[in-house]
Amino acid sequence: MNKSWQLGLLALSIFIGIAFPALAAICKPFLLPLIFLLFLSAILQVSFGDAAQAAFKDRSSWITLVWQIVVLPLLFYVCLKPFLSEQLHTFAVISMCTGAITATTALARLFNLNSALSLVVGMAGAVLMPIPLYFFLQILIGTEAAIDLSVYSLRIGVFIILPFLVVFFLRKIITPQADEWIKQCMPSAVLILLMFFGLSVMDGVGDMMSSDPMKLLSFVLLAFGISIGVQLLSYFVLLFLGARDATTAALLCSYRNMGLVAAIAGSSLGDDFFIFLGVWQLPMYILPLVFRRFYEGRRVL
Repeated sequence: MNKSWQLGLLALSIFIGIAFPALAAICKPFLLPLIFLLFLSAILQVSFGDAAQAAFKDRSSWITLVWQIVVLPLLFYVCLKPFLSEQLHTFAVISMCTGAITATTALARLFNLNSALSLVVGMAGAVLMPIPLYFFLQILIGTEAAIDLSVYSLRIGVFIILPFLVVFFLRKIITPQADEWIKQCMPSAVLILLMFFGLSVMDGVGDMMSSDPMKLLSFVLLAFGISIGVQLLSYFVLLFLGARDATTAALLCSYRNMGLVAAIAGSSLGDDFFIFLGVWQLPMYILPLVFRRFYEGRRVL
């Protein structure tokens, strides 16, 4: 199956959960196992050597990380406060306080971008995200959302450390040829996992479509506005890193893992946050298809 069909099916899958809410409800209990498999698949796509090179010798990784979880949340807090309601402003700011979705590594490989950069920034962002999240929720925004660090530490162990250990021992027992074959297969496998993940987070979106369509529309506009705006802003600000790394950074800064926010502080953000979490997936599932030519046009620049 070629890239266009893969990306097209990915974009289509997110609407299935809206059209068939019963199916979304069935898939919802599989959310955490799917997150684990997505982290595992991200690590499987990059050699440890390439990841170490990106982590310790490539300035692009740390510049992107600082831009992602320090600068962008500050910009959103200051610049969007006069224009958004309190709820939308809260959702917008915290969307910039988390790391990138693990699927950015698969997208980077699919578009021949910097997958090692994607893996390093994605994992580092997942580990460091409690710092900006706590700062903005507790101090600047003034909500009473609590971050349960014990739960978060457990999930770091399950979703990041354990997948690294699994891949480490797997690579000890398989041949380099088998490892390379797995790397080549992973982007397609991730897209399949994302289809089920999309279904698992769309529970409740269909109900709001009938009960409060204007609120749902505001969530959709906010999600797409953030995704497109952050990609463009990140690309042009970080263009000094080179077009290929700047494009990779644009993906990392835009496609954020709001599921981790839900796992840590979602219950204290209200029921609407979980609806926004579902809506948040829409641009991440649709824009890779729409922006495919843009991504691929910068892979060798």
